[in-house]
Amino acid sequence: MKLLFLVRHAKSSWDDPTLDDHERPLNSRGMKNAPKMAQQLNAWQASPQLILTSSALRASETAYLMAKALHSKPKLESRTELYSESPFELLDIIRDCNDVVDRLMVVGHNPAMTDLANMLGFQTENIPTCGVLVVGFEVDCWQAVAETDATIFFYDYPKRLREKN
Repeated sequence: MKLLFLVRHAKSSWDDPTLDDHERPLNSRGMKNAPKMAQQLNAWQASPQLILTSSALRASETAYLMAKALHSKPKLESRTELYSESPFELLDIIRDCNDVVDRLMVVGHNPAMTDLANMLGFQTENIPTCGVLVVGFEVDCWQAVAETDATIFFYDYPKRLREKN
């Protein structure tokens, strides 16, 4: 079985309107939420082995904070091609993943994250910032991942955590 963790980057800062979109950092809420969501995954006991992140600063910071908080201490790789609005590009990157990896996290951006989640059978209008969706596939290789074969295992996001408490 392959597990795919889809993560939309945490809340970004708009304090400096002169920054290029790619260079926008996380705000203080985003810096707090990323480790909290990693803790939710630690409690679930199925952490990723590898995190592929968009090269955009807010996504890279999210991925780093999550990797640091995850018990599995996953390897972290930045990919410029994940700075994309296309769910098809994300799916191509996922399908190219090394099959030694059974649990893969992808940290990226909307609308691609929400669109990919919907392609995989999860119905939502929007994955919120720092939202985490985990889907499983009964396959041995990432190349065999298909939209119709996904099983939804986990979905959470920071505002939902506050609603629970």
